Amino acid sequence: MNRRRALYLSLMAVPLLFAAAGPLLARAAPAERLTPFGPSPWSPFGADRLGRDVLAAALTGGHTFLLVGSVTALGAYLVGFGIGVAAAAAPRAWLADLLMRPVDVLLCVPSLLIIMVAALRTKGSAVVIAGAIGLALVAPIARFVRTAAAGVVHGPVMEALRMQGETRAYRYGRFAVREMARPIAADFGIRFTAAVYFLASANFLGLGFDTTSTDWAVSVAANKDALLIAPWAVALPGLLIVLLVVGTNLLVDDLLSDPRRVAAGDIRRAGRDG
Repeated sequence: MNRRRALYLSLMAVPLLFAAAGPLLARAAPAERLTPFGPSPWSPFGADRLGRDVLAAALTGGHTFLLVGSVTALGAYLVGFGIGVAAAAAPRAWLADLLMRPVDVLLCVPSLLIIMVAALRTKGSAVVIAGAIGLALVAPIARFVRTAAAGVVHGPVMEALRMQGETRAYRYGRFAVREMARPIAADFGIRFTAAVYFLASANFLGLGFDTTSTDWAVSVAANKDALLIAPWAVALPGLLIVLLVVGTNLLVDDLLSDPRRVAAGDIRRAGRDG
């Protein structure tokens, strides 16, 4: 593993460890409430507005945040992928238009508006907000998948298989998966980041989880007025969100970059080092 990839993994590992092992580690934190925005005997980060240790709150605030973001992105991609592939493989243009015109309409609606309407109509239901975020992601996913699939479905290899009278569906599917795996995986990384962004935005605006939750985005919004006297109450959860988003994007870009371009870059670096 090269140093660049190790760095990207390290960026992702910090928030993931907080989310995975955090609830267990937070059990050692003091149960009693501390002075709001005062010092804490358990960590150097002090207390938040509700008198909770900032580190303990950060350790317990990532589990639900990451779970909801991941499930939302995966659900949206399953729906958008189905629409995009169906439109690309449609035997008639009018059928593809029937599938994609609602997607085009949805693209015109601001994503945060969809989320805000869903939140206000359901009094902040986390489940409905997650569904609204997924709905906002479906349209760009479907457009991307249709574009990626069109060149594969109507490409020369598929045409050759059809001309040969190939009836085994797995041969078509195997070729399609091989050709589409790289762009789809890269796009999924982007959509996961978008899901995290929308979820954080909704929570920051007070439309998502309970305002007393230890969720990272809620903590940033709830403690922002004390940024000067208790900076870690805002900086620590905010930093975890940034590390997650930046690390995910950089790692996905690195893992899914063109192998030929990577090899050429390695050769150039080896030449300079030599």
